[in-house]
Amino acid sequence: MCIQGAARVAAALRGIPSGVLQTLVVWVPMLPPDTEGAAQTAAQALPGAVHFWDGDRRLASELGRMLGITSAQSLGAPGGHGLAWDVYLAYGRGKALAGPPDFWMHQLAVDHAPRFNADEWRARIQAMIDHGRRG
Repeated sequence: MCIQGAARVAAALRGIPSGVLQTLVVWVPMLPPDTEGAAQTAAQALPGAVHFWDGDRRLASELGRMLGITSAQSLGAPGGHGLAWDVYLAYGRGKALAGPPDFWMHQLAVDHAPRFNADEWRARIQAMIDHGRRG
């Protein structure tokens, strides 16, 4: 996740009661200023989240493969599967994080998933929470 993405997600999730939603953030070094220290500073935008540093991009690579993101879509260069960065995944209660998400959005050149929109993200998350309360 990038710093701007963290701020957008934080704004979209503002007001959702604590204890109803678990937020996991994976920071991936994709641009020169992306360091573990910069990620720790940026993590302050999402204080209730659990933060991870994927310095070797292993998780980003696995998620890229699972989500069908190509290198051209995530890195702007041809060459097979790409990396999942600046992606936002949502899993319903009890769903295994190792599998595909219930829905996801992105800020990449991907055309098989919606581009991140804070209002839509918030509505979809709220619908998942409401469904979980009923189920």
